[in-house]
Amino acid sequence: MPLIFGNPSRKARNSKDDAKKDQRLELARAQYVGGNIKIVTTEQVPNREVMGTFGLIVCRSYNFDNAFYGLIAQAIDANADAILSYRENVAFHPEGDRYYSCFGTAVRLKKK
Repeated sequence: MPLIFGNPSRKARNSKDDAKKDQRLELARAQYVGGNIKIVTTEQVPNREVMGTFGLIVCRSYNFDNAFYGLIAQAIDANADAILSYRENVAFHPEGDRYYSCFGTAVRLKKK
């Protein structure tokens, strides 16, 4: 069945789940702003060596901040301290909505 008026599940919200998600995104934002996690578009962090790779992480959302900080939260959950080869993409829905995708490779760097 085609959806004429958009995805109703996207508009229905559960406040308890949203509170957990918002807290997780705020923690990720604080880690990023504090410089505790590095995000680069290249395949290596300058002057640092990769100790281990956790693999590809992806986060998607209708809100860019949620996609970006959700990606960082996934990296933190994997115990990574950097995201390499960071990319982002935006897809436009026929109704005018934007759908953001952020992705990269979560890695652990050797200590200095």
